Order: sequence, then C-alpha cells, then structure tokens
Amino acid sequence: MINKIEAAIADWHVVSTNNEFYSNENMLVWALKNCQDKFYHRGNKFWFHNRKDATIFALKYADYLGEPRVTFSP
Repeated sequence: MINKIEAAIADWHVVSTNNEFYSNENMLVWALKNCQDKFYHRGNKFWFHNRKDATIFALKYADYLGEPRVTFSP
C-alpha cells in the first residue's frame, strides 16, 4: 500500500546518496538554501520536484575521490 507522501512524490526525481564525506545534514542545508522548488528528504534519499535542482544536487555530491557516491533516477 502506498502512503500519501509516496503518492505525491512518485513522479519526482530521486537522488540516492551514500557518502561518508558529506553528512546528510550538509546536503539538507545545501538543498534548503539552493533549491528553486520543492524537495523531500528521507534517510539517504532526496526527491526533487525540479529536475534542475536534482541534477545540480547530484553533480555537487556525486563523487568523492573519484568514486561514485550518488545515483540519480529521473
């Protein structure tokens, strides 16, 4: 069964993070300051209503020492 939040963000852009260098707090603060539209954060995943916000977020937090740490799903 899908809850109301999952239904609301079903078509949003998902960015899954797994990053030891940047804390979730740092990523959340960045999103609060820089996103042009709505976003939702739960654990290591961020959902963005605006594709540009998702892309910029993924580019900012994608790599640490050359190893991919973020996956982006349209």
